[in-house]
This record gives sequence, C-alpha cells and structure tokens, in this order.
Amino acid sequence: MKKLLNIQEIKQSPWPGRFTETFGDNLVSAFLYGDCLEEGFSALEAPWTVAFILKDASATEANKLKSWSEKAKQEGLEFAYVFSSAEILTNLETFPLEFLEMSRRNQVLCGISPLEGFSPNREALTAQCLREWKAFLFHRRTDAKPKAEEYLQELSPLLSGLYYLKNGTYPESRLQVQEAFPELKSAENLLETLDNLITQESSQNTTA
Repeated sequence: MKKLLNIQEIKQSPWPGRFTETFGDNLVSAFLYGDCLEEGFSALEAPWTVAFILKDASATEANKLKSWSEKAKQEGLEFAYVFSSAEILTNLETFPLEFLEMSRRNQVLCGISPLEGFSPNREALTAQCLREWKAFLFHRRTDAKPKAEEYLQELSPLLSGLYYLKNGTYPESRLQVQEAFPELKSAENLLETLDNLITQESSQNTTA
C-alpha cells in the first residue's frame, strides 16, 4: 500500500469522500493538524494527523472511523482527535492554546475551516501557557541535561502561543518563533532561559 507523501495527494485521494460518506450531515470538518504541518515533517517517518469536528461526537459516531483505521495506517494517516462543536464552544477558555493552533494551522480535507476567525481570551491563553510550562518542568526534573531540539519541538505550541501574545498574530513556522525569541538559539541554560522568557511574557499579559 502506497503512503500518501504530501498534502495535495491526500486532498486528491478518496479520503475526503470517505469521511463525508462515513459521517454524512454530522460532519463539520475533517482536517490535517499538528506536527505534520511543521517544517521538516516526513511522511515516510511519521503519520499525517487527521482531526474531526462533528455535530455529535458520541462514541457511536467516533467509532465509525474504526472500519477505516487499518487502511489509513497503511497509507500514512492517523485519526487522532474527534471534537464536537459543543465541546469546543464550552472549552474555548480552558484550552485556548490548542484551539488557537487548530484555527491558524490546519489543512482542510472536507467540510469547513475549523474555528475560523477564533481569537482567544488573552488572560485564558496566558494562564494555559503557564500551566503547560509548569507541567513540562514537572515531567523533565530527572533529565540529565536539556535536549534543546527535542525540547523546542515539544514546546512549539506553547512558544507559538507566546508569539501570539507578543505580536497579535500566529507564527507561520517554528523558524519565525525562533527569530522572535533569539535567546532560544543557545542550548546552554535552556530551561532557565525558557523559564525567564515564559514568566516575563506571561507577566506582561497578566498585568496588561
């Protein structure tokens, strides 16, 4: 089974039609999302992540994807997230970082563009950036030394959120984030640098 190697191949494949047929009128949007849209992604090494927004995202509806899971895996697709429209609306201020990324960095396969025009509450976004950073530090306490490239990749959504807080726009790439925060280019004292940066940016937006 041939893997789908680029976004155009996926859009021209039978998959958009399969998603529409599978969910019918319940489908709001099916789209590519996450690390597969970052520069440097290789479809030969990792799967394309497909997310869904449904009017009804109950287990019965979400389980309709199971019949396609094996074929999707063979062609390099992974069904990772299924949201309902109602879940998104009730969690906009709980997970603004995820929804900001979803609204700004996606490739629609069928349906409408997800969260088009979404602007996060700045205080809620600031609070989540701090939570994500504290969670990251908690899980990295036993690391012998910082793995700069891995850390920056894992923290990419958080740093993109900080970029948005600083500039009012969402970055087009990780390179743009690194150019906005040149202090991240040095691997020395990376955690301390990140801590100072995130605390400073968060403090400015909390008091603004």
